[in-house]
Amino acid sequence: MKQLLITFTLITCSLFLSVGNAALSSELQENTYHDLINNPTHPQVEQIIQSNTEPEGVVFEIETLDSQALETLTDYVISQIRLIKRVYPAVDVAVISHGAEEFALQKSASSEFADVHNMFNNLVSTQGVSIHVCGAVGGLKQLTQEDFPDFVSYSASGLAQLNDYKALGYSVVVIKELNQRQRKQLFEKPERYIK
Repeated sequence: MKQLLITFTLITCSLFLSVGNAALSSELQENTYHDLINNPTHPQVEQIIQSNTEPEGVVFEIETLDSQALETLTDYVISQIRLIKRVYPAVDVAVISHGAEEFALQKSASSEFADVHNMFNNLVSTQGVSIHVCGAVGGLKQLTQEDFPDFVSYSASGLAQLNDYKALGYSVVVIKELNQRQRKQLFEKPERYIK
C-alpha cells in the first residue's frame, strides 16, 4: 500500500510538472513576436493606409505578460507609426502600454532599457506621440506618475484610456493584447510577470 501511494504521488507530481511545463512553454510561445515583427506592415495599419481617409487618430495597444516585450516591439511600433505618418503626416498618434512590459518605462529601468526610453522619448518630442502606461498595473508595484519619466503619461487605467481614444474615433492597432484569463493572471500573480 505504501509503495502504491509513493508511485501515485510520483505520477501525480510528474503530471503536475508536465502540465506546468506545457503552460510555461505556451506562455513563452505567446511572448514571441516573430510573426508580428517580420510582417513589414501590420494588417490594421495597412487598412488605415488603404482607406484613403485620414483617421481622427491612431492608438497602438501593447499589453503583454512579458516584462522584456518593449525591447522587441518598440522598433516595430515606430516603423508602423512612420508608415502612417508618411500617408497622414498630421494624424494624432498614441501608444498605450498596459501589461507587464510597461515596467520597462519606469525611471528605475532607464539604464537597462535605455534604447526603449530614448526611442519613446524621441517619438514624444519629435512626432508629438502620446505614450501612456496603466496606473492599475503600475499599482501592482506601488508605482505612481513620479516613478515614470516626463514623456510618459500615467493613466488611471490603460483599458479606460483606450476606450477614451475609441470614443474620440481613433483607429486602434493591436500590437499585443491579453485575453481575460491572462489579464486575471497578471493581477492575481503579478510576481510571475513583474521584475
